Amino acid sequence: MKSAHVISPKLLAVAILATIGIAGPAAAQRSQAHPAASQQQAEAAAASASDAAETARDAAQSARDATQATSGGYTTVHQQADAANRAANQATNASHAAHDATSAAQSAANPAAPAVEAQQAASAAGAASMQAQDAADAANQAAYPPAPARPMTPATTSTSATAQQQVNATSSPPNSTLANKVNFDSLDANHDGNLTRAEVKSETMLSADFNSIDANRDGRITKAELAGGK
Repeated sequence: MKSAHVISPKLLAVAILATIGIAGPAAAQRSQAHPAASQQQAEAAAASASDAAETARDAAQSARDATQATSGGYTTVHQQADAANRAANQATNASHAAHDATSAAQSAANPAAPAVEAQQAASAAGAASMQAQDAADAANQAAYPPAPARPMTPATTSTSATAQQQVNATSSPPNSTLANKVNFDSLDANHDGNLTRAEVKSETMLSADFNSIDANRDGRITKAELAGGK
């Protein structure tokens, strides 16, 4: 779902509360002897209340959008959306109260008291905004739960490869067995790179299979013929 703000609405509500909930009332009280400062404080409170109400309305809309993902009876998602709507209405009402107090501060001879009322209304709007955002977050989480973690698939590739290698190592043709058992160089008496019948006379198996190993029938066995022999 597409977010309506670049900055988190909850962070904005927290910032509003931090500004108007802590510094606001004290500043308004200190400015009782300075009407202009009180009016400015009331105007700032009204602006903060408007921001908080806007944030709350956006949160309520986010919660309402989350209900579209559900079907059937009246679910928890709808209840959370309703809670967000109520908090948004509270924030809007508090914003109106802050603006009314600001108007009173602008027209009063001593605007300190209306300025404090504006600060209190703005603080209420900020608190309602946070409540709306919490309800919207809960609704969205219920409507769009995170996908369950997929179980890890056992790594079978390496095992299969190892098994294949074992098969290949043990299923080599018998012709290589004879070549491994015969020391070609020691039998090649004249070191001409060939084995004659006389040179392999001491090797019973090699003598018996001489004709089949001698592929070109030239009466000599080369290393290549021995490797491919039976």
